[in-house]
Amino acid sequence: MVKILHLSDIHLGSGFSHGKINPETGINTRLEDFVNTLRICIDRAIEEPVDLVLFGGDAFPDATPPPYVHEAFASQFRRLADAKIPAILLVGNHDQHSQGNGGASLSIYRTLVVPGFIVGDTIATHRINTPSGEIQIITLPWLNRSTLLTRPETEGLGLAEVNQMLIEKLQPVLEAEIRRLDRSIPTVLLAHLMADRANLGAEKFLAVGKGFTIPISMLTRPEFDYVALGHVHQHQNLNPANDPPVVYPGSIERVDFSEEQEDKGYIMLEVQSGKAEWEFCPLPARPFLTIEIDISSTADPLEAVLDAIAKSEIEDKVVRLIYKLRSQQLDLINISAIERALQTAHSHSIRPELISQLARPRLPELGVGNTLDPIQALTTYLNNREDLQDIQQDLLEAAESLLHQ
Repeated sequence: MVKILHLSDIHLGSGFSHGKINPETGINTRLEDFVNTLRICIDRAIEEPVDLVLFGGDAFPDATPPPYVHEAFASQFRRLADAKIPAILLVGNHDQHSQGNGGASLSIYRTLVVPGFIVGDTIATHRINTPSGEIQIITLPWLNRSTLLTRPETEGLGLAEVNQMLIEKLQPVLEAEIRRLDRSIPTVLLAHLMADRANLGAEKFLAVGKGFTIPISMLTRPEFDYVALGHVHQHQNLNPANDPPVVYPGSIERVDFSEEQEDKGYIMLEVQSGKAEWEFCPLPARPFLTIEIDISSTADPLEAVLDAIAKSEIEDKVVRLIYKLRSQQLDLINISAIERALQTAHSHSIRPELISQLARPRLPELGVGNTLDPIQALTTYLNNREDLQDIQQDLLEAAESLLHQ
């Protein structure tokens, strides 16, 4: 069986706002976190050793990372070349310049002819000899609409129609690769895409809407022994029947607080024709923690905030403090005291949220059981909003116009 390490979505250089400058190195501590988890993955690949490393795309937050970030990525992957372990680096959406024009950040590894490295920036089949036997990998990089369709083809079409056209364009291209496969050796599809059953992590905020969704039926083909995916940051297997496994390993570090509850890791698998055995291997990613408290009805709001912090395990975590209060309580909050209470966290942010005065039961005539027509209700509301008095008449006239329509 061919032994493989599958990882994805490194995003090296992300999340600097959640870190601080290490005075000893001059480097943002979040970059050090990302490099550390990547190093653990490469360590495991070398220690096993594995026959092949598959990277599912999104090495960096964008296609033009700073040189020192590029160097940090290269220094880790170069260790695979030194250990004579081949690697396929798939191009993800963040690795590409806008609309796929101008190349990709990973293309330099092909230009430099790094031994054993393959850059997957096209739909192609790569046959690789490993110490455990041959294996074939179909690479399916992130596809922009402009890659498959021309502007005249999409003009005047809705998103659903464009999505369907993209799938219809992709299917025969992928089918051509499948027909050329050697069925006597194991096959892996390595793809950076959004599958239609995936549960989204932070990627939905990063760039997920710029691509299109692939139906799971295109991936669960009997010709594939394992489908190695990238793009979604939450680890998941989209085909629990494992015929074949369709696996997102997820990102190796938390990018932001939307991933606070997600485990981070990589996949170790062994594959042969007709069979794949895999396991998720957790990584010691930096913990994120949200402390949220409503102090709007508390007599001593500062004490309540400090107590909430004291009850939380914040040491070495990225902490977000959110407290809700009334405007009258602002003078009772001592930010310096809160900062001191949070000093054992790796980093922290403080976000007060003012509760609207209208959140209090001050308009009984708008309560449950009272019936007012829409204009009367709006008038009642506006009469209690001093800040809207200058435009009250305009708002009422606009409301009447809408109702008449």
